[in-house]
Amino acid sequence: MQKSCSNCEANANYSVVLITSTVGISKRLQQSSVSVPFCAECYREFCERICSDVLRNAVNNAYTAIKEQLSERSMARKPTRD
Repeated sequence: MQKSCSNCEANANYSVVLITSTVGISKRLQQSSVSVPFCAECYREFCERICSDVLRNAVNNAYTAIKEQLSERSMARKPTRD
């Protein structure tokens, strides 16, 4: 079943899950959020609005890596013509 974008109700292309961890203490605590679906356009807008440059770069790097993997996957599935 296709999920809808949490922002605009278009078909979702990506899902964001946040992992929050404590820092500087032993027995680190960690918790993840539920996934939040986004269409490609709203995901790009989300990335642009992140207020921390470091976090924005980390999210953009993950997004770029996924796009490259999807591209490689789709190219591997295309039949070659001789």
